[in-house]
Amino acid sequence: MRAQHTAEARRLRRLRIIDRIKLILALGMTAFLAYLFTFYLDADIGVVIMAFLIIAPLLSILLAKMAAKKVTAQIQVPDTVQKGRHFTASVVYTSDSRLPVPFIRQSLVTAANFIPDDTRSIQSAMTFQEPLEFQFGLTAAYAGLAAVDPAQARISDYLGLLDFQPKHLPETQYIGIIPAIPSLANAGIMLHSVSDAVLTQDEEEEETAALYSSQTMPGYIHRDYVPGDNLRRINWKLSAKRSKLMVRMDEAAATVRPTVVLDITAETEEKGLAERQLMMEGALGFLLLLVGQGIVCALRFRRGGGWIALPLDNEDAVHEAAIELGTSDLRGDENRIDPAVRTERAGAFMIFTNHPDAQLDAEMATLREEGAVFCIFPKTPEPPALAGADALWQLEEDFSFTAVRK
Repeated sequence: MRAQHTAEARRLRRLRIIDRIKLILALGMTAFLAYLFTFYLDADIGVVIMAFLIIAPLLSILLAKMAAKKVTAQIQVPDTVQKGRHFTASVVYTSDSRLPVPFIRQSLVTAANFIPDDTRSIQSAMTFQEPLEFQFGLTAAYAGLAAVDPAQARISDYLGLLDFQPKHLPETQYIGIIPAIPSLANAGIMLHSVSDAVLTQDEEEEETAALYSSQTMPGYIHRDYVPGDNLRRINWKLSAKRSKLMVRMDEAAATVRPTVVLDITAETEEKGLAERQLMMEGALGFLLLLVGQGIVCALRFRRGGGWIALPLDNEDAVHEAAIELGTSDLRGDENRIDPAVRTERAGAFMIFTNHPDAQLDAEMATLREEGAVFCIFPKTPEPPALAGADALWQLEEDFSFTAVRK
């Protein structure tokens, strides 16, 4: 947003400089003609022209500034909008002045999350106390919290000689663009890996194995069969009722809550926004897949300078998490993975990141003591060598998962 705002401000500044040069040249030519009339052609007409050149601009600027002091503006935008939707942002001017307000030129600077219908500014005059509304069509292209800045506005005097910025402009507004939740059709192998990590969590820890072996009552939670599952876990009776193979998940697995950690930050460039959105939607799609199989899970991401954890146990909770994610500023601490995640019994950690680097690798290595670590990142020609994760997966634009290392 800042970079785009700066570029737009520079463009408008260049246009104002050009307008000033044109004004100086026009006034210079008019003054030269007034000089010719006064001293060489007709003194009376020359005096009239000189008076007009002095009084008319002063009155135009003075009256325009008096009228502009009574002008206020408000911006009207939705708080949230679904990704891909088109909407209108309106800047409405009102005036308490008895003088007509001269021309107002309004433009809108938006974050790269939006695609404007037209990037040009709009100019119109304001008649006395009638409100003036500028409408800008926008399409929400990339998910996340995005800014809309109406500060690029100018009011010209009645003769159009000078322009100046209104004093009472609205502040920058932020719109939450809600990510879509895709249906993951090619994530069966990864789902199988995560499910196995959750189910074998207790078997790998000797202290908890004895506890759950006496308390576990199989058959309460089931999920769809994935090729490679242990055939002894199939509930044949339930499978016959549903006409599809259902795999039994022991009650012990209900105490283990796999966690998705979104390692994403605020982005300003289109490429970064696209990769960040891919991670958002891929994580939400996988969470929807988990809860659809009866696996209670959690989502963690940055917000407000810290981290937020959302427990998810049904599809509605995943859709609510998408809204929370789309309206969050994604500002956090220096950690790439929430330190509090180590205190939970997760069994499996899915790290969705658009910046797989050495710092993240080191933090994933410390997390492996608590459970299996899966790192998911955008598809790249040369996948990073991350030794801190148990498995590496590439997420493609069609939301298919490709194993780099299982």
